[in-house]
Amino acid sequence: MKILFLNTLDDPADGGGTEVTLWTLIRGLADAGHECVVLSTSARKGLKLVEREGVPVWQAGLRNIYWPGRRVKRAAPIKMIWHAIDSRNPFMQGQLRSVLEAENPDIVSSHNLPGWSVSAWDTIASLGIPIVQVLHDHYSLCVKSAMFSNGQNCTSLCGGCTALRSRHSSASSKVSAVVGVSEYILKRHLDFGRFSGVTNLHVIHNAREPGPLGIGTPDVEHDGIRFGFIGRLDQTKGVENLIDAFCAYDNDGAELWIAGGGTPEYEATLRERARDSRIRFIGRTSPREFYPNIDALIVPSLWNEPLGMVVAEAFAFGRPVVGAKRGGIPEMIKHDINGYLFEPDTAGDLLMTLERLGSDPQKTKSMGSSARESSRAYLDVRAWAERYVHIYNSVLDSETA
Repeated sequence: MKILFLNTLDDPADGGGTEVTLWTLIRGLADAGHECVVLSTSARKGLKLVEREGVPVWQAGLRNIYWPGRRVKRAAPIKMIWHAIDSRNPFMQGQLRSVLEAENPDIVSSHNLPGWSVSAWDTIASLGIPIVQVLHDHYSLCVKSAMFSNGQNCTSLCGGCTALRSRHSSASSKVSAVVGVSEYILKRHLDFGRFSGVTNLHVIHNAREPGPLGIGTPDVEHDGIRFGFIGRLDQTKGVENLIDAFCAYDNDGAELWIAGGGTPEYEATLRERARDSRIRFIGRTSPREFYPNIDALIVPSLWNEPLGMVVAEAFAFGRPVVGAKRGGIPEMIKHDINGYLFEPDTAGDLLMTLERLGSDPQKTKSMGSSARESSRAYLDVRAWAERYVHIYNSVLDSETA
């Protein structure tokens, strides 16, 4: 089978979790004998064919006012113009059509669409090629892809998103199958009228290759209990709430390690808030350097995070996870078995959970063992890729029936 993967970015260094997931899937499919091709946007003009890990990668120069791959802060009016063009970008469809005609794939696995816009669904469908859309975020509902504004999760579409996403409901009917990386993200789209005519619907949690994570790295012995946070430092992640809860935790033997980076301004805000000698900011670091040093991971997200693969990473290292009841996080954590769930809007709930972990080291260790068992499904890339192949085959069979 020949599969063309459509995504905004092709390099994980330019993107993040979606690109890591994309390449994990490609490797799994290639190992199973399938032919994979990638089509992404690029900052360079024109259409260029390169190769990554032996896989052909077409890079199409983005025809919009800037390329989103560089993490550059843009003024609000500039971003609004970009999103207005991206609501239905006709300027990218010629390049998309050219690659589809040159490669003639059996199926298109569509992932993040910023840059291509949902007009890509029309272009692909017009050539009679079936589409499997994988939902990693809220792009079809929200121009920011997060549905989070002014410190709150959006319960409805604002005026701007309503206007710039007005065509997404009807365009989504061109898709043959939909995969949500969590039950949450699939249901969210269905609740807002997306993919209403599509019956081939699935939920497949993401997977990770165990080798690059460094599983098996020896634990680092330390006194007391050490909590950890790893990820992007911004308001949506709830780090401020975590710092406040930890500062109120009366335990001299406890530590909090915060790994990751954000804007200099926001990092300075967090450091000012964390005036506690028990809190360490360790910057960007790898899983193999982080998880062996902590006893439990805290995922205090405020926004409805579609999945949160740091949960799976922590499980793989045998670490229980304290996670917010947001987005797809509760789908991963079995409360009181491999971790705890808490409500970030309930005052004192996170603090109470930290105290619970710190007061019972044996329970924490037991949950760590359960966490390691829970990680198996997230580390079986072969079985994970086979689930996608099953969906691709079901789509192709229905097209020829």
